[in-house]
Amino acid sequence: MMNKRIKEEIKKFHKPNVRIKFCLGTIAIVLFCILLLIIATFSQIKINFNVPQSSIASYLQFEYIPQIPVVLFIAALLGEFWGLVTILLYIILGLTPMFPVYALGGGLSYVFQYNFGYIFAYLFAVLISAKVMKNNNSVLKMLLAVIYGVLLIHIIGIIYMTIIALLRHDSWQFITNWIYYQSLSKILYDLVFSFIAVLIARGLRKILWVLIG
Repeated sequence: MMNKRIKEEIKKFHKPNVRIKFCLGTIAIVLFCILLLIIATFSQIKINFNVPQSSIASYLQFEYIPQIPVVLFIAALLGEFWGLVTILLYIILGLTPMFPVYALGGGLSYVFQYNFGYIFAYLFAVLISAKVMKNNNSVLKMLLAVIYGVLLIHIIGIIYMTIIALLRHDSWQFITNWIYYQSLSKILYDLVFSFIAVLIARGLRKILWVLIG
């Protein structure tokens, strides 16, 4: 009887326009994803190119923060609606002064930080990436979802940062250096780690669908 129910749930999962329903299990998963995003914000992976006796070695070392892979993980796991709800709750939480969940703190004033554009772009990345993967677990679709999501975050983030920098009358050298260190030097890692995160999430999604279905 149980095997029959599981088979029916998995079959239902592959039907068009099926969305994870509202229940306590869904709320728990959303809260877990918000927590995961907060943890990623304050986690660092050291990327180090070991180039002995190289004058540019210092430029090849940086600390990678895996926020963007977690955003794509959320898109792949929860889909358009619940993924968007999760990111929206995270943004609202961060703009509340008593919950400094962003890298440099929180509160309404954070919208004037250089990096807030990246956080704001999470909304569009989740929406577009989840739409691309909707009812399709092919590797090509997942790869396209990752590319669209990562590029959206970086493009919107760069545009937002440039506007803030111009309003503050920062130099173009500051702007180009910021873009290099915050986007260009990290985008390849975002693509690779995000694709891995999406592969994991799509597998978990089937299991979660059965559990909360």
